[in-house]
Amino acid sequence: MKKATENWLKIAKRDLKVAEDNLALKNYTTTIEKCHAALEKLLKGIITENNQIPNKIHNLLKLASEAVITNLQDDMKKLFDELSDCYFSLRYPEDIDEVDEKYNEERTKFILKETKRIFLWLEKKIK
Repeated sequence: MKKATENWLKIAKRDLKVAEDNLALKNYTTTIEKCHAALEKLLKGIITENNQIPNKIHNLLKLASEAVITNLQDDMKKLFDELSDCYFSLRYPEDIDEVDEKYNEERTKFILKETKRIFLWLEKKIK
């Protein structure tokens, strides 16, 4: 594995741990942000390992396409869309209260669980 790929993987795992920690602290939108960040960095690691330079974008579906991940299941695509939408809603908020209401404890736990499942699946693609 390339050193640059190792770096992406290391910070992706760090973000996933921060997501877990923030769920325990009931910081739900921070948990969602870090779920997005973990998957984004993991995808950029896959792109790097495939001898490409990842674009400086945050859309998970576009990154998956760049990483040549062609067998994404529909539930994965849906989660990637939701995380990307939430990322932009938090970065460029129009109604932060709406975002806070949407990402309650139950929804956030589900998203973290799914993020971990997809993370493990993607991680196998670079090892």
